[in-house]
Amino acid sequence: MPHVNLPDTELHYEVFGDGPPLLFLAQTAWYGGVWKLEQVPDLGRDHKVIVFDQRGTGKSTTTSQDFSTSRLALDAIAVLDQLGIKKATICGHSNGGRVAQVIALDHPDRVEKLILASAGGSGSKKSAGGLPLGMVLEIIEKGYPGYARTHSIETGFTHAFAKQHPAQVERLMKDYIGHLASPEIFLRHVLGRQGTDTTPRLKDIKVPTLVTVGDDEDHGSSSDLTHLAFAKILARDIPGAKLVVFPGEGHNYWFSAPQKFNTAVRDFIAGK
Repeated sequence: MPHVNLPDTELHYEVFGDGPPLLFLAQTAWYGGVWKLEQVPDLGRDHKVIVFDQRGTGKSTTTSQDFSTSRLALDAIAVLDQLGIKKATICGHSNGGRVAQVIALDHPDRVEKLILASAGGSGSKKSAGGLPLGMVLEIIEKGYPGYARTHSIETGFTHAFAKQHPAQVERLMKDYIGHLASPEIFLRHVLGRQGTDTTPRLKDIKVPTLVTVGDDEDHGSSSDLTHLAFAKILARDIPGAKLVVFPGEGHNYWFSAPQKFNTAVRDFIAGK
């Protein structure tokens, strides 16, 4: 089993294909294997696709209590170091996009291009750096697995898609819930992301950047700043950033509309 040994953490990773290196970062406390559903089979045909389980998720273990965005960024760098990759295109979804921003800001020499897919970047003002109250109350009401499932469907898909494609939604939920991080790990990842606000530094990102988002990402969020709103901030404040909005898509368009997303990723890397 390929892994990176750190003092307090063992990171599990996998590599597929050959070509320009492309590192994927998953959303809050999701394991990296979700990228194998739709991205690896396609993009692995002409890229070296790297996926890994962030600390405490999937097959990655940890004894640390540090889940800060800067720590997660260093974990990603450790995976690249293990593989001898000096530069890679970094694609981060949701909180993975927050981590990707920090990599581009603090380790710009390691980033060839940056893809921010419905990226986070500013914590909710309502939670003041702590756990979002609405999230905590919903976990108490529904239980952690129940919350994880309903929240992921609500934010991840448009209501129309969830109604019309229940089998496809269930395919993702089966994979996600089957690899669900423990409640403690999930909440520590949430606390880690809440402590990071990249907005004052966006102008300092100098690598070519693609920002993607669905146009129906205004529901189900635990933050008062939606992914759609923040995508527009990213595209405005990162010099030269390109914005692609996917019509009729929720937060998980990388799964519900993989052809659109994968094509946008491939074209951006190719400079189209």
